[in-house]
Amino acid sequence: MDITLINPPEKRRVWAGIPQAMAYGVYCFPPLALMYLQSAIEKGTPHRCEILDPVVDNLDYLQFERVLRRYPLDLVGISAYTHSLPDVQSTIDLVRKYNPDARIILGGPHCIMFPDQAIALRGVDAICTGDGDEAFVEVVQRWEKGQDLRGVLGVWGRDEDGGVIRNPGRPQRKDMASMLWPDRSRSRVQDYWVPGTRHPRVATALTSYGCPHNCPFCFTHKQSYRVREIRDILDEMEHCVSLGVGEVFFIDDLFTPNAKWATKFSHAVRDRGLKFEWGYKTTVNGTTQAQIAANRDAGCTKIHFGVESTHDETLKLYRKHTDRTGVRQVFRWCKEEGVRSVAYIMIGGPEDRTVDDVRRNLDDLLELEPEYVVFAVYSPYPGTEAFEDGARKGLYPADCWDRLMADPLCGADVPVCWEEHLSRDQLLDLLKECHRRFYFRPSIIARNVINLRTPQELRRLAGGFMSLVKLELLDSASRGAPV
Repeated sequence: MDITLINPPEKRRVWAGIPQAMAYGVYCFPPLALMYLQSAIEKGTPHRCEILDPVVDNLDYLQFERVLRRYPLDLVGISAYTHSLPDVQSTIDLVRKYNPDARIILGGPHCIMFPDQAIALRGVDAICTGDGDEAFVEVVQRWEKGQDLRGVLGVWGRDEDGGVIRNPGRPQRKDMASMLWPDRSRSRVQDYWVPGTRHPRVATALTSYGCPHNCPFCFTHKQSYRVREIRDILDEMEHCVSLGVGEVFFIDDLFTPNAKWATKFSHAVRDRGLKFEWGYKTTVNGTTQAQIAANRDAGCTKIHFGVESTHDETLKLYRKHTDRTGVRQVFRWCKEEGVRSVAYIMIGGPEDRTVDDVRRNLDDLLELEPEYVVFAVYSPYPGTEAFEDGARKGLYPADCWDRLMADPLCGADVPVCWEEHLSRDQLLDLLKECHRRFYFRPSIIARNVINLRTPQELRRLAGGFMSLVKLELLDSASRGAPV
């Protein structure tokens, strides 16, 4: 049995936050979840497993189809995010075109959040409703013996009559060290990147799963926060370094459960004698100057902060447990300790009642002087408090996503921004203005050019510039626009 894991193209995605036209220039992460799954499958079964990622080459569907035809497609696993459902369904249809008898299983956030809708998608045989590594292996073992999926915890499947088998959830893994690392030797490490990447070979990694916070706009699975053992993480980092990886970005929703853990991690890196640059995502709240200094001494060169806003009212609404003063303090600490900072900012939220509100937020941000900023439009994701709040206010029907989840290629209109106070056209204009005012400043351009160290960095910088140009050419009626 040949097994293929597919990261669907990003060409028909319902884009919210960051527009499709510029996203490829901002970041391109390895399909880490599929890489974990690949390792588990090849350890737990006798079968070879390959990953197909058309995103890294920015393939359109004609190009993707030509590549897809080279794979046997006996058993296919596909990553599924709710906003990527049109691409997920298109991928399923193409697999069925070339192998009508293929077994297709979905996994990912959409299957966890909306399992009933996921299992009902055309052409789907099964879904994983939680951690997929152990569950997928058991599915492979059952299917190769001709058995159905009854009793496979954490998996929903089909019976002989087409009915749905809804198995109970699989208990969450407590021994995180038992998870196999991704086999990065088979990944095109040099072709992926994150904002501010400098090294020619960059890897992503996880130190935890889930998030303990409760931001109203986020649909991260809150009840599953688990942190790996530091020893296991460092063993994996040592392996990455042996492959020539010079920089690792920890893509956890929250790298730092607390400053004490982050400091302990940094000390462990130094004690191990590991030499690599690294960065991570975290919140302003709970970050200390001593932590940043310890991180720096262990090779940390970059910290990404989910700031979202510099306004006290908005920070309170988003449950950030900090204020404008705290935000300013953290960015000042980064500057003092020589660690680059990246700010994530959302515009057009419930507290942005006027164009001037957004501009004041941008003015404050410019004073913080982060190295990079990732601007996004506030988007009410289905299944979040923000979405429910918008439905109560009559901004959109509460069931507006139902039709798209049932038929992802139907073209149903769903809300991708918050239009309580500002229109779609206004939000797109403001998104453009934010990028222009931050990235087109002579000081930012000069700093990025002067600090170039490798051809890969030049290529990524050029890609980022082109993404800004594409954003300028968008209008709110364009496919892939954020609004």
